[in-house]
Amino acid sequence: MPRRKVMIKRIENSTTRQVTFSKRKVGLIKKAHDLSVLCDVEVGVIIFSSRGRLFQFASPSMPSVLKRYLKAQTDAKSADNGSSIKNLEVDRLTPLIQKLKALQSNIGGDDLEGLSLRDLIYLEQQIHRRLGRIRAKKEEMILDKLEDLKREVADSLRTTKTNSSLLDKVGGFSSSEMTSSHDIANRISLVVPEAPQADASLPGRVVRGKQVIVVGCPPPVKPLKITEDLNHSPLCME
Repeated sequence: MPRRKVMIKRIENSTTRQVTFSKRKVGLIKKAHDLSVLCDVEVGVIIFSSRGRLFQFASPSMPSVLKRYLKAQTDAKSADNGSSIKNLEVDRLTPLIQKLKALQSNIGGDDLEGLSLRDLIYLEQQIHRRLGRIRAKKEEMILDKLEDLKREVADSLRTTKTNSSLLDKVGGFSSSEMTSSHDIANRISLVVPEAPQADASLPGRVVRGKQVIVVGCPPPVKPLKITEDLNHSPLCME
């Protein structure tokens, strides 16, 4: 005969309720212990009786189980909050993305069938405004490029002018040096005296076919003939 299913409800008799509590409490703690040993899991059981008494079981310890429980709760809340925030962002951005895609398609000239006259005028104004900004940016870049080219040309002209000045200085120095050399040569030719003419009355001699004149030398003195007797000299008579 099958066992009849007992309806779970509050026991009205206090004595019976207390006995049932004691038995079920022991059985629950025993099952928690068996579960922790057999399956190698962390288990924590906290029981408060109707009179306020505390009964607990934990493996490995109640503080470690509670700490892990609180951390898991915090992580779960953070994940839920993050998911909620992401969902809100997606819900908020989805219509904006659709509008941007539609605007991009309209600017490209596609999908214009659903636009009214007012929308077309607004779209035209937006396109002209964007074209104005594009032209202004293009002109700014062109002007910057021209300024760079002007600076490069000015630097090139300055370098060329400097090189020309150096070449002119080098050319002027060479010309003045050549003029000085010619002047010195002319002065030397003016200072050198002419060779004296040979004088027959002056003594000289011929060296290698040329007459060499001895200037400032008197003619040789002819030896005097002593006719007096040195014995009759006044010096000897004393």
